[in-house]
Amino acid sequence: MNTKQALPEANQWALLAEYGHWLDQGFHALWIESSDQEELARLLEVDPGSRLECDLKTVFETYEGLPHKAIWMGPHTSGWTHMFAFGMYSFHPAIRNLGKRRVFEICYAGEVGEGLEPLYLNYDGEQLGDISPPLVEGGPMDLADYLPYTAGLELGRTGTHWDVHLFFCMMGRITGRFADREWWASTRTFYSIPDGSWEK
Repeated sequence: MNTKQALPEANQWALLAEYGHWLDQGFHALWIESSDQEELARLLEVDPGSRLECDLKTVFETYEGLPHKAIWMGPHTSGWTHMFAFGMYSFHPAIRNLGKRRVFEICYAGEVGEGLEPLYLNYDGEQLGDISPPLVEGGPMDLADYLPYTAGLELGRTGTHWDVHLFFCMMGRITGRFADREWWASTRTFYSIPDGSWEK
């Protein structure tokens, strides 16, 4: 199977809506090219004492909401960590501090917010560009190296929820794993972020 053209078994937005509790109202997701969650926790300046191994339902019950900041992260596939960040924005200083590794981010502010931002790639403190699929197959992209991953994923067909599905499909192709029911039901690590840590 050509992983650059693979498709998931289930619609990625439908899984988010089913398992993500409040995430269909807005989320910030990161795919980080690292398996070392301990190092990532250190770079993100988490509160070690707040560490909690839990599922997403428990995150929903534990996280106090803005302006509090937190992350929920765990293994995605070999060489990759996935994270939901709460209280972060695109190209946040905390993302710029993650070093020489690819960091992809999807930021969705909800239908009543600013909507869906482009699928950004960050590396070593720089935002390299937008790797969102083009509007037409083979169309222009900021980073043409990622064009092979976009076959059949043209944007703008049926609205934002479909575009979120396509962004998750892009990340599944790039990392080698799509989000599925097991992925959404997994236990990961929740951390609170101390006041002031992300404002430095």
